[in-house]
Amino acid sequence: MTHSAQDVTLLLELLSSRICHDLVSPVGAINNGLEFMEEMGSDPDGIKQATELIAHSASSAGARLQAFRIAYGAGGRDGNLKPEDIQKAFGALIRADGKIRQSWDPYGPLGIDMKEKGACKVLMAALLLAQECLPKGGTIFADAGSGKELLLTAEGTGATVRENVEQALAGTIALNDLDPRLVHPYVLGESARTYGFNITLHASEENKVVWRLFQTAA
Repeated sequence: MTHSAQDVTLLLELLSSRICHDLVSPVGAINNGLEFMEEMGSDPDGIKQATELIAHSASSAGARLQAFRIAYGAGGRDGNLKPEDIQKAFGALIRADGKIRQSWDPYGPLGIDMKEKGACKVLMAALLLAQECLPKGGTIFADAGSGKELLLTAEGTGATVRENVEQALAGTIALNDLDPRLVHPYVLGESARTYGFNITLHASEENKVVWRLFQTAA
């Protein structure tokens, strides 16, 4: 799909809003920790609590930046990236709140050729999409399907697909109807198609959502 300069500007604004929104909390917590440390003076217990808050928040911010770098940035095209790198980066991201786990073998068959350019980039973005389907937490599985496809399952209480996410993935939603919540699936769909992949909703049932990531290029 060809985008005008105005469309590209809108997408950049929405994507920036999405990234900043996700970083405000941990970065703000770092600042709060520093202020708390100043207030505590020489109190060892207070300093310990502040240090733990700063360390946790810094780790969370770093994990989010790494995930966004792979999913949205040019770094995701790096041919040296492997599925185990994606699992490690995503693991660091979800450890921050502890509500979501991942269960998949990055060294086993995943159904798609992970050596293809952009494959790891698309996988990271797809994992972020699966994460959004688990508002109350749960587990994300990645398994090879039939043919050249990877099935990404988000399983947990209240697992759901938000309104208009499928249309955003397919690129059929009007850009003026996008918001920071929908810009991720929209960019994921565009990115996947650029690199010879596609992602669609495979199944949605009580407490389970399954996404199908498949290769379209020869």
